[in-house]
Amino acid sequence: MAKGELFKRIKINFMNEEIFDELKKTTDELVHLISSAGEKELNEIPFDGSWSAAQVGEHLLKSYGIVEILKNPQTKTERLPDEKAQLLKSVFLNFNQKAKSAAAILPSDDFINKENLLSSLKKRIAEIKEVVQTKDLSEICESISPPVFETMTKLEWLHLILYHTQRHNHQIKNIFQHIKTKNNESSKSLFEF
Repeated sequence: MAKGELFKRIKINFMNEEIFDELKKTTDELVHLISSAGEKELNEIPFDGSWSAAQVGEHLLKSYGIVEILKNPQTKTERLPDEKAQLLKSVFLNFNQKAKSAAAILPSDDFINKENLLSSLKKRIAEIKEVVQTKDLSEICESISPPVFETMTKLEWLHLILYHTQRHNHQIKNIFQHIKTKNNESSKSLFEF
């Protein structure tokens, strides 16, 4: 094996370990956030135009459906498998910029059962982690291309999942903070004469 090829494999293995660790930390946080709230709180809309924390969780669950494509063999590529990772990070972690969700991953307006949501999320997260550990992440996924980013490697899709989840973990924390503030103000008004 040529020295350049060996270096490339070592770098790819390092990237795989790094994305696995980051995904684990981020998805553990998501599961903790949802687990720590009561079902009523999860389904509470904090203000007009917002989703509930449960709806954010359902949105993420639907977005994790990409794992079905990531499980399958894709096209080999010679380019760096994380070429678009920084661009994805800058887009998804820009909390000042609002984005519209694709229709296919919009959450329902129905009451969302906490245990069903958690169970489904944990199952999908386990599938994502399995992809990281068992698949060639340098392959290009030509069958699906998100707007703006065009074709991406499996590793870049995993970065998208990571940053998308981090963005929504931030949103869930804000939702809970709004609910807490709203409830505190309601409690104060009960005792004011």
